[in-house]
Amino acid sequence: MKKSKTEVIMPSAAEVAALTDRVAEINAEIIKLTEEKKGIEARLEAFALANTERHEPLKDERREGRRMLFAGVRHTVPIVFSSDLIIGSFPANGKKHKELLGILCGEQNENEATAETTLKLFFDPPAKWENRYDNGVKFRSAVGEHLGSKAAAKFIAACTQVDKHGVKKSNTNFDYAHGKVVKP
Repeated sequence: MKKSKTEVIMPSAAEVAALTDRVAEINAEIIKLTEEKKGIEARLEAFALANTERHEPLKDERREGRRMLFAGVRHTVPIVFSSDLIIGSFPANGKKHKELLGILCGEQNENEATAETTLKLFFDPPAKWENRYDNGVKFRSAVGEHLGSKAAAKFIAACTQVDKHGVKKSNTNFDYAHGKVVKP
């Protein structure tokens, strides 16, 4: 079953000002509520950390950690302290890499080559190309500095994301940070 899209109704020129004000008001309320939520969560976390005797084990036996339930009048909210976070990456030939190889060689009685193969079951080897720049402007600038204009254009075109149909991907963002409240 194909999910249908909500029809977008194009505003009239007269509606644009009211819609602009409303979306800015909504964004301001979201920011205010997000800050309030963060403050409340920080207070509840501090309470939970000070009352560890109220913690209980997690019910999922595949996870390590504890939790505490906060009971309100209408809601119950658990706070979970998981202690089974897995490392995301580690450098090749670094301390962690050698430690893991040592475990595989010692516990599994594997030689180092076999241990590397086993390690690849759980982690991708570090030989992959990752973009060094955090945004497209910096990336394009660096490419422009290091390559001639013709090569830079081809290189950037080859690095531009496309969807499964070959259409260039793009983002649409409202820049609330630089918006202003206009008083009538």
